[in-house]
Amino acid sequence: MEYKKTAMKKRKPKSVEKKLDDAWSKLVKLRDKECLYCGKTEYLNAHHIYSRSKRSVRWDIENGITLCVGHHVFSSTFSAHKTPLEFIKWLENYKGTDYIDDLTVRANNTLKLHKHEKEEMLEELIKQIKEYET
Repeated sequence: MEYKKTAMKKRKPKSVEKKLDDAWSKLVKLRDKECLYCGKTEYLNAHHIYSRSKRSVRWDIENGITLCVGHHVFSSTFSAHKTPLEFIKWLENYKGTDYIDDLTVRANNTLKLHKHEKEEMLEELIKQIKEYET
């Protein structure tokens, strides 16, 4: 009797960048523990202050802030994505202009990371996550 093997979908291993994204997000949420705008502790998202496309600060923990899902993307009165000007004003008051200025300088750096540097960065993020979890 002839039979066909069921095609099993192979999972592609996560890239170093995907692992870095996941670790960065987890670490930002562990550090902040709540929405820094309203204090909610459920349905939290890690938000990049400067876009993920800014490679020099993509995995910089200081480029992250924890927001509830509403204040991250859904609220039409205040959210990082729907009301960006209000978000920036709030962030400057919350973090201070020196913080934002320093982050801006780092965000405008044209840093290029090699694979081994990304792997080292991942190890450091994992180490920090373990410190928060203990």
